[in-house]
Amino acid sequence: MFRRAALLGIVLLGLAGCGGGVELKGTVVPARTATPTWTPTPVPTPPTAQPHILAPTPTPAPTFTLVPSPTSALPPSYIGLSHEGGTLGQVWQLADIRVGLHPDRIRVVWEMKEARESAPHFTMVEVDNAQTPFPSGPGGQTTYDPSWGQARIDVLISDLYAIGYPLQERLPMIAPENPVVTKVGLYPTYDDALLGFSIGLKRPAAYEVTTLTDPVRIVVDVLY
Repeated sequence: MFRRAALLGIVLLGLAGCGGGVELKGTVVPARTATPTWTPTPVPTPPTAQPHILAPTPTPAPTFTLVPSPTSALPPSYIGLSHEGGTLGQVWQLADIRVGLHPDRIRVVWEMKEARESAPHFTMVEVDNAQTPFPSGPGGQTTYDPSWGQARIDVLISDLYAIGYPLQERLPMIAPENPVVTKVGLYPTYDDALLGFSIGLKRPAAYEVTTLTDPVRIVVDVLY
């Protein structure tokens, strides 16, 4: 017992002589380090691609342009178209009246017996047959005759006489088949110094007037 106590004292003294430090030999067990807790870092979700929505194009307010109505393509009006020619101061005799059909016109000819350098004085005017009916007496009475057509060319020739010419038998003359002229007949004047004629028209039409000599003639061409 005493011996074991002595040995223990020796050992303790030896330890004290080693610089006062205690060195324990053996396996060093490192201190347990706390295991870090893994917290997942959230990955930012990329923004969802939003569809590109085009802003609606504003609809322009409608504009209105006034377009003038096209002018009706009406045929020109020949009502009132007049001609005058020839000379006054001489007496004339009617030799013939004739009507001829040509490719683009109807020709009416008054031929005189006299061989002179001019034609007798004449006036012509195109009238509406319904609005300007024939005179039927010196008192202003009138008579509408639809057989003449829509219009007429009234011809008044001064100092022209039909002595020996059968006017009542020859007139009216019915024109040959054509698109415009109906007939040629007498126009009542109630004036001894005037001889009157009318050219009936199916519709208003243009016409031309020519005077010729050798023999003397007044020529009316109704165009179509």
